[in-house]
Amino acid sequence: MRDLKTVYFQELKDRTFKAYAEDVDNGMVRQRELEEKVLMYYRRTTPSLQEFYSRYTPEWEAFYSSQHLPDEAFLQYLKQMRSAFKRRYELTELNVDYYIRLLEDVSRSSKEEFPAKDFFLDKWYRLLTRKEYDYQYMHIESLCENFSLLARKQGQESGNKLLGSRMEWLLHNHPDLYRRMIPYEALMKRNPSIRQLVRLLGKKHHDLQKYDSLSGIDKKKLIRHSPHSDITGVTLGDNLNSLLPIEYCYLADDALRAIFMERYAEKRLQLFDYKSKTPDAVKDDRHRVSGQGPYIVCVDTSGSMQGDREMLAKSAILAIAQLTEKTHRKCYVINFSDEAVALLVEDLMRDMPKLAEFLNKRFDGGTDIEPALREAAHIINGNDFKESDIVLISDFEMPPLCRDLTEQVRQIKRRKTSFFGLVFGNKPEPDFLNLCDRYWEM
Repeated sequence: MRDLKTVYFQELKDRTFKAYAEDVDNGMVRQRELEEKVLMYYRRTTPSLQEFYSRYTPEWEAFYSSQHLPDEAFLQYLKQMRSAFKRRYELTELNVDYYIRLLEDVSRSSKEEFPAKDFFLDKWYRLLTRKEYDYQYMHIESLCENFSLLARKQGQESGNKLLGSRMEWLLHNHPDLYRRMIPYEALMKRNPSIRQLVRLLGKKHHDLQKYDSLSGIDKKKLIRHSPHSDITGVTLGDNLNSLLPIEYCYLADDALRAIFMERYAEKRLQLFDYKSKTPDAVKDDRHRVSGQGPYIVCVDTSGSMQGDREMLAKSAILAIAQLTEKTHRKCYVINFSDEAVALLVEDLMRDMPKLAEFLNKRFDGGTDIEPALREAAHIINGNDFKESDIVLISDFEMPPLCRDLTEQVRQIKRRKTSFFGLVFGNKPEPDFLNLCDRYWEM
């Protein structure tokens, strides 16, 4: 049974990674995401292997119980089971009558004993092995074909597909959301101003990206290894720093690696145990973060932004939100009309449904940008963010900023916060244009 699970896991993984190799290379799909999907499907479907593994159990039991019978007793056994053999096997597979006659001839003959029993048992063994192999692998084939990710690659997905689109992958389990996002995705790729803004935001200070070795965890909780003289025995777990040598053998062998991965996921690897206990090891995800603050998008959702302006504004929001993966920065979307409401996009896959829900809302109401800018200043100052980017999306047909808010904007600009604008209409308030380091007329 273990061998069958290993073969199934490896076959499923190999097929999936082969099908999505190009998508992994171009960044549409993350390798870790594929691994998680494969493991989830494997865990859900692997219990069905037990049913297919045990299908031939009665026949194997009959085989092993008969192979030690004396020749005369074996002949009587075949005669008693003659009808069962004929129901189970085709004549071309196993001709039981032929072997009964052969055994009868041998028992009557005074010549040297002929190994008719061994011939029959060998034929029966090879037949059972082949039938079981074919049956089990047909089931494995069926399980792999029913894996939704592989089915999609074989053209069974519904709806339109944007080739090379990260969105198509992120929303493959949310077809309704995906259909609503298609217009924004397409418009985002076509509009030159949005492309320029995204290119500037994505490349700005890219050298400040780094690995967060502590990931917000107190230093006291970081793992400290016990000395080797402290080893007291063997235990189970997933600490890769304490593996027994045998586990490295499993990891290094292509045929056994699937077993290693399964035990790692279930925290059942064999580990050295230590006398002195340390806190649980911090999972080393090599989490990549940015030295910069978040993107903060303040978007005008008033009635004057309806129509084509609304489509362009939502496309820009979607484009900036997708930068969170490439630049490892958070994204806050603050919509303003009569009041300001903030949405945090930190993990694009996890947060995509609520972002899609936000983009599906209609633009309506009055215009008041001050609550949005105050919220942006609060985010930057409250989290001690430096070098954030604030993108203002509006027609800017509104009164100039009040004195105290103007002072708040000056303070956050001293923290190297940059302002960018997407300007709609032809009557913008100049104060807002002067606020921006760069703006694009839409």
